[in-house]
Amino acid sequence: MDIRFEFGNKQIGSGDMDLFGQMTGQLRNNVQEFQQAAWLIRDGIGLAQSIDDFLDIHRNNANLNLYGKAAIVKAVLEAERKSRLYFGGTSGIETFDPNRFADTWFIKFMHMLSRGIPRENVRELFERVSFINFNYDRCIEHFLVNALQKLHGIREDEAADILSDLQIIHPYGVVGNVPFGSPRANYLELAAGIKTYTEQLGEEDVIHGMANEIRRAECIIFLGFAYHRQNLQILSPAVPMSTKPVFGTAFGMSDADVEVTAHQLDAWFEHRDARAVRSIIKLENKLKSADLFDNYARSLSGGD
Repeated sequence: MDIRFEFGNKQIGSGDMDLFGQMTGQLRNNVQEFQQAAWLIRDGIGLAQSIDDFLDIHRNNANLNLYGKAAIVKAVLEAERKSRLYFGGTSGIETFDPNRFADTWFIKFMHMLSRGIPRENVRELFERVSFINFNYDRCIEHFLVNALQKLHGIREDEAADILSDLQIIHPYGVVGNVPFGSPRANYLELAAGIKTYTEQLGEEDVIHGMANEIRRAECIIFLGFAYHRQNLQILSPAVPMSTKPVFGTAFGMSDADVEVTAHQLDAWFEHRDARAVRSIIKLENKLKSADLFDNYARSLSGGD
């Protein structure tokens, strides 16, 4: 966002001129306004918890929000391209190779998901699982569509059709219909798919869909979740529900904050003895996502 020039057009800042050029090339009347928005993000972002929070603080600045969301899209695509899941293009990896991320929760999840289901019944894979994903990337979708092809020996279009059965809700939107890790995209156009917290509160169908998934779940698992107040508020059921096990990573969180968070989650359920919180809510501040699957393998798979 350090967009600066001298002598009118000589770049002297370290900002992303490709993104700035795309923004101003499509919206020529707003060049100075976008430069001012870039500086405001550059100088203030370090004081906000995240870019999402920063955009929400400036919710009434349309140019800043548009520019910030376009920057999110480009950053997400760059991160996808740098991830171990990426192959093709200039990555030097020709095909999807599960060995590259054998130590991740993706593989451990696939082990659990596919056990006991023959190839002929592959459509049953996603009958008992759904995702609420607060991230903008497509890592889950990208992994699953490729894993299905490798594991079951099916075509990409078949795998995509099966994956369409899986409920994946992105409360804050998702990078749109461009290839995973695409090196080039219309960031301004894709910015329309990114939502701030305030905008999300107006998406009643999405809020309702999340409430349905939380209520019908037999078990709730949090992976890489930061338990931010606004996200817990979006997930919180309107009426307390019956007891169900909750597992979650809280890597690096203090023991005191783990206890506070566990009691926040306990409020989702019908009134019980407070001493029972630890028996159904397992938040682990020393385990990452893959470790959680190892540590609670039987609990998460119903004893299998």
